[in-house]
Amino acid sequence: MGALLTQLYADRVDWFILGGGANVCFPDEGLSVVVHTGAMRRMFREENTIRVWPGVTIQQLVRATSELGLSGMESLMGVPGNLGGAIAMNAGTADWGIWELVAEVTLWTPDGLVSKTREDVQPSYRHGNLGEGVLLEALLQFESRNPAQIKIKQESLLRKKSQTQPVTLSSAGCAYKNPPGDSAGRLIDSSGLKGTTVGGMSVSERHANFMVNDGSATAHDFLTLLEKVEATVFQEHGVKLEREIVIVPAR
Repeated sequence: MGALLTQLYADRVDWFILGGGANVCFPDEGLSVVVHTGAMRRMFREENTIRVWPGVTIQQLVRATSELGLSGMESLMGVPGNLGGAIAMNAGTADWGIWELVAEVTLWTPDGLVSKTREDVQPSYRHGNLGEGVLLEALLQFESRNPAQIKIKQESLLRKKSQTQPVTLSSAGCAYKNPPGDSAGRLIDSSGLKGTTVGGMSVSERHANFMVNDGSATAHDFLTLLEKVEATVFQEHGVKLEREIVIVPAR
């Protein structure tokens, strides 16, 4: 993939890198060139570490590490998407991100391939801080644990998500990052926005930080709903919500 990206960059072709597309909204007009990493699904175990390519899905990695007795991925049980996107956005929970497991990444950059550690990158909440870099491989570190114990924790987390999130409906996951010391879902809920609908998109009745698609929504519906949510929350609470969803502009 590195050679392809280098050629596209040299030819000044406008392209977009896509993994699982779990938290991405594309324009209704579409894009000319999308580079999909879905075929890059290889994992190589080295004792308590695993080298992973970007197309491996989060759930493939969750299952593999559980079976191998390697603990660390439990918090991402039920989370969609691929490793490349998860590392690019530092996917995780309110107080934990996948970069906690990352020892080293290999990135494509316009200047060539580079290797970087967590200390080099300095990731933050929902931000992998890769710049122009595109993930080609990650070295993840885990702790050994009884597979049965890992499975118990995974099942507990999955039950909790099923009770609090619209897991059976189509969504792009959490629409907004949590503001410091608060919850985006709480702010949206307390602004009276649950159930608010624009076209085929609506604010989930189960968890207000999820925007659900009834199957007919357009990108315009989604963006219009987000703008309405943001304006209302700012009016009610004086808080400017920051989007977690990646909005790809028309090109």
